[in-house]
Amino acid sequence: MILKYIHPDNSIEMLEFDFEVETSKNYKFISSSNKLEYIKKFLPLFVSGQKMVLFDANHKQLLEFHNQNDINLVDDIKNLDAQLLFFTSGSSGFPVGAFKSRDNLLSEIEVLKNLLLKYKIKRVVATVPFVHIYGVLAGLLLPLYLGDVELIVKDDFLPYELLEETSCGETLVITTPVFIKALSKLSDSVDLSSSLFISSTGPLESDAVFEFENKYQTTLMQLFGSTETGGIAYKFGSSTKWIPLQNVEVKSIDDKLSVSSPFISKNILDGGFKELNQPFITEDIIELDDDGFILLGRGNKIIKIAGKRISAIAIENLLESIPEIKKAIVELVYKKELLRSEQILITFQAQKEIKKSVIKDKINECYGVLTIPFSVKYVDKINLSAMGKKIIF
Repeated sequence: MILKYIHPDNSIEMLEFDFEVETSKNYKFISSSNKLEYIKKFLPLFVSGQKMVLFDANHKQLLEFHNQNDINLVDDIKNLDAQLLFFTSGSSGFPVGAFKSRDNLLSEIEVLKNLLLKYKIKRVVATVPFVHIYGVLAGLLLPLYLGDVELIVKDDFLPYELLEETSCGETLVITTPVFIKALSKLSDSVDLSSSLFISSTGPLESDAVFEFENKYQTTLMQLFGSTETGGIAYKFGSSTKWIPLQNVEVKSIDDKLSVSSPFISKNILDGGFKELNQPFITEDIIELDDDGFILLGRGNKIIKIAGKRISAIAIENLLESIPEIKKAIVELVYKKELLRSEQILITFQAQKEIKKSVIKDKINECYGVLTIPFSVKYVDKINLSAMGKKIIF
């Protein structure tokens, strides 16, 4: 693999790797000011078997946790079969740490490579950060183990720059829903039929996928998983069915997704050192049949309207179609002290306050009569994480 790094001034640096580096038995925290320096540190250390702790140094909670705690002093840490420690985004609380063994990671890479066998890939463009599991697996390790490819990286791609790189053809793009939606809005229309896009970290509506693939005559594959589980399933195009990855067994237990897989972490850090047992039951609500499963959403992101289970993300997209609303977050919350414990909390970043009757009418016209009480709050800004997830600070 050859790295092509595009500097902020658009100058280009080409780099080949020397994988012979010194290692230690302790976990090392990898930090750098840009993706180039990060990759130069990470890849040789990974190939050499160095144990590493990975997280975004701009994440204040994690940086404070790291500065106050030496992971190498945790009891039995050196006896773990683990090479990397990842952390979740922390969008629903303090980030959970997930240990991954070398086998966890490389067995998943082999499965991803098998999915790409029919595609001719000479170049890989990665827009994702390399501190989360998706960025490391698909953005760094996959191109490394694909072999004779060129990896193209820039700290901050603009949509038109990504389109320009992909238009070279025979390119695999590792990206997120944010970029897929941004590319669909560009006025240019280029034939990208020889290239393939992989998106993860969040769902894309079928209409958005159809629009993107039709505009560029290309193929989009989505990956579904988590930091703890690794990859779980994939789907191509605008299909609603997720297909379990090779060697992954899924079941439905009380409508929740249950996973058995060689990619699942054996140990996590979650308020202490814990072991994970398999099958691992997630908080994802699914409908399962012989052809795969439909992902309805997280347990606290499924709302029952007129007898139907509706994803909160679908309601967010609907509400964001109101001109005054920039971004929306919809959550199902439970408050035992209220007469009806089930409540909907809607958070808006908006140009002005919206009457509750307008919100209710918008939901009613699309999904039926909303009987669950809801409250609305407004914030100055709903941010997007590096992986495209909505975060309220």
